[in-house]
Amino acid sequence: MDRRGFLTLSTAGAATLSFGALGAPAAFAATAPKLPGEVSRLSNVLTQKGRKLYDNIEVDIGGDRARLFIPQTISMNSATGVGAVWFYHAASSSHNALNGGYKYPGELVVDQNSIAICINAGGTQYTNSIATTAQKNAWTYLKALYTVRRNFLRATSFGGSLGCYTYGKKLIPYIRGLYMVNGLYDNEWLYAYDTKNQAHVGDAYGNDLTLIKGTNPARISATPWTNSRVKVLVSDNAHPDNIVVPSRNGLALINKIKPVAADAQVMYHTLGHETPGFAHTDMIKTFAQWSV
Repeated sequence: MDRRGFLTLSTAGAATLSFGALGAPAAFAATAPKLPGEVSRLSNVLTQKGRKLYDNIEVDIGGDRARLFIPQTISMNSATGVGAVWFYHAASSSHNALNGGYKYPGELVVDQNSIAICINAGGTQYTNSIATTAQKNAWTYLKALYTVRRNFLRATSFGGSLGCYTYGKKLIPYIRGLYMVNGLYDNEWLYAYDTKNQAHVGDAYGNDLTLIKGTNPARISATPWTNSRVKVLVSDNAHPDNIVVPSRNGLALINKIKPVAADAQVMYHTLGHETPGFAHTDMIKTFAQWSV
């Protein structure tokens, strides 16, 4: 069994599958050098499940903050390619979601010898120019430091908007799939649905409907989703999600791309707009399937 983790690539480009792997031996672990724009860090953090060392680092990338979990088994500019999981937070959160609700799944990513990253723009700016620029800048930043050859997207709630737009518009390369929990897909729907603007989608676009339409993931045709891989978790009809209505968002995305996608899955839960606990391990399992 390969000990490097399922998201790690050899120089030949083959993915390794290893759910039980704990990563490289501790003798090869080393704290990441100081990163460009580094604001703060916690070094030698141990993951809860895999007991693997990583560095929890906050950086400034062109004015947008980002938090990264860097496994200490990963070296900068290594000839061996690695995977990265991009976490898209809800509108009420920030890049520090990686220290909160995303911490456990972020550490599961580290256990697979892969980088976890969460940018601040995410769900706060939806898909306006600030968010899309931050996404592109973050990729430019990450690829300059590490040999990332597989990108996986993990979105929750209103963060689904940027996750869907990043995939549909290919804002970053090497995307292997999107795993979305109760995620937003249609910005125009939200603008009309949220009449009190509690989600602040109107604020993100200056209440300019033309701008909202211009970067609405739901307006991307099915063609760019050809051979894509998407899994959405949504609450069932008996336990309605009244924040992000599935039929207009996650299920609408699946219905559009299913004829052309390589994989389009739906899994139901019973928690309304809450994230079910099983989503974290199911995310890892799904990403492993998409690594092949």
